[in-house]
Amino acid sequence: MNSNTSKTEKSFTFAGRRKKYALITVAVVLLMAAVVWLLQSRLLNSSFFTGYVFIGSLFFLAGLNLRKRLSFLPKIGSASFWMQLHIYVGLSTFAMFAMHVKWRIPDGGLEIFLSCLYFFVALSGVYGLYVTKILPKRLTAVNEEIIFERIPAFRQKLAAQARAIVLEACETSEVLAKFYSNRLIYFFERPRSLAYMVSPSGSKRRQLVGEIEALDRFLGEDQRAASRKLAGLVRQKDDLDFHRAIQGRLKIWLFAHIGVTYSLLIVAVVHGVMAHAFSGATP
Repeated sequence: MNSNTSKTEKSFTFAGRRKKYALITVAVVLLMAAVVWLLQSRLLNSSFFTGYVFIGSLFFLAGLNLRKRLSFLPKIGSASFWMQLHIYVGLSTFAMFAMHVKWRIPDGGLEIFLSCLYFFVALSGVYGLYVTKILPKRLTAVNEEIIFERIPAFRQKLAAQARAIVLEACETSEVLAKFYSNRLIYFFERPRSLAYMVSPSGSKRRQLVGEIEALDRFLGEDQRAASRKLAGLVRQKDDLDFHRAIQGRLKIWLFAHIGVTYSLLIVAVVHGVMAHAFSGATP
């Protein structure tokens, strides 16, 4: 009872914080829109104001990676707090960008390139928000937690165990050996296909386990015990491949998102310098 009450209280607390952050984000965007309207009503150029706010937000968003490296510092907020700031500031940049380009389609090579970089970063961030909520739940459905960098070593270990089982079974029957050479050797020795990495499923696992179980009528009691071990290794290899596909997707997304973010910052700074130069504000 106390555990359920605690979970409910945490849920309400998180929902309350999320609502508060959302209201603050809306308020900041409205305040920025009011400043832009005030500048334009006085026939002043609002582009520099929106540009400074926009590029400042980009540097703040890029600072999340620095915050992770400084996690040992106790007085700069928790990682979850910074992640919430990252999410809501990131969402607010859609409005900042729209106000900066004055709600029109950018023209000019540099502006179009900068816009493409921004939308890639922004939309990949939205995608990342989705996958970081969904994919970890799929990983927890698998029995064993696996570190991504150790997956190749685990795959080699499972392949060696499968070979040992088959070689031992060869002493009394060649059924498992033939099945292994025809159906299992590539499954254990090689990574899964690109199609599986994009959309992992358990169809291959079910097919192979079903074929192994169908061999029982051709096997003696000792070989049946070996076939059951082989079926267990097939399940473990499939779990390993599933981890590689899901964790690999997260790592590729993060690499692309962070890499293009730094490119966006560089191009945004160049754009700002050029805007000042052509406006006469810079010698």
